[in-house]
Amino acid sequence: MKAILLGRTDRAVDTIPYAQLFPFFDNKKRLRHELNLHVQHIEARALDIFESVGRQANADIFFVRPCWREDPVQVETMVQELRHRQPSSQIIFIDPFDQTSSRFFGVLPYVDHFLKYQRLKDTSQYHQPLKGGTVLTDYLARKLGYDLKEWSVQSTIPEGHESRIKTGWFVTLHKPFQDVLFHQPRFWQRKENIKDIDVFCHVSYGPRNNLEWYGQHRILGIEKLKCLAPDYTLSVSGDFSGEQTISSRQYSRDIKRSRIAFSPFGWGEITGRDYEAVCNGCLLIKPSVDHIDTEPNIFIPGQTYVPVRWDFADLEEKCRYYLTHPDETAQIVYNAREAYRAYFTKHHFVRKIKSLVYPNTSVEPSTKSLVSASS
Repeated sequence: MKAILLGRTDRAVDTIPYAQLFPFFDNKKRLRHELNLHVQHIEARALDIFESVGRQANADIFFVRPCWREDPVQVETMVQELRHRQPSSQIIFIDPFDQTSSRFFGVLPYVDHFLKYQRLKDTSQYHQPLKGGTVLTDYLARKLGYDLKEWSVQSTIPEGHESRIKTGWFVTLHKPFQDVLFHQPRFWQRKENIKDIDVFCHVSYGPRNNLEWYGQHRILGIEKLKCLAPDYTLSVSGDFSGEQTISSRQYSRDIKRSRIAFSPFGWGEITGRDYEAVCNGCLLIKPSVDHIDTEPNIFIPGQTYVPVRWDFADLEEKCRYYLTHPDETAQIVYNAREAYRAYFTKHHFVRKIKSLVYPNTSVEPSTKSLVSASS
């Protein structure tokens, strides 16, 4: 079975598209041997390349991943034309938006699956009117009074097509994350295991002169963490764009030495920082993501991470509790690492693709059930 993977991988321009497509390259042999799926990648930096391939190439499956900057109407037209020319092929759309929402939902009638980094567990929520287009932005606007400044990522979902919105995989499957997650320190590297920082959090607030809603929310979280300063050792700061207060080297050094890593929301609820925390053996504390489905699933409350309220009212309390209960902390850290590692060792990406292209075949237990069984 032949598949064509359409998307850009130029890391000099943007590392995220490459990270999202990397699992196809990393699992190329296994996809071929286990699923008889031969994946050909075509570098598609603009929609005219997508259109050209749709006119000229034949394949059983098309994986389509456009740039988030593309015009939604043009993307819908492109996918509609691809469906017209390839009526018997599967079309699997890989959405580029960080949020649970998307500007590309208009393609839903023409695709077999629409994959999200992070998806609402209850897909009926996609039909609810939400300020800014997401549950997160709606909460911040309605409950905390944040001005979204016309910021919005949303589009109308054609009625009856929400079931095509599926959970894909987060952009933390590429080598840098794997290298840290599976790293085994040599005897001369034992200092790497020393945890002499209690709480870690370094974030960007965005532009100082045009503070966005996510920057306001992060400032609130940082202020709550600083209440711990009299009693604990912190590596905590926030800075504005172009005013970096900590180097990348210091960031990497400090997160390795930290017991707790607090990871606030960004443009979307789940961020790469969540997985960095787990890779480096930190207890992940972040605002609750019970409404989200994502893979690898390291977000099982009380088992693989510690959720806090979205207004951070309990953030200080949760930090203090787990800093004084090291055994509970160690168990959650262990569970999270095992859940993340299992995604690779149990080849869940290949099973994900199998579930999409061979929907009537059984797949292995999810990461969640594996963690629950080991806890």
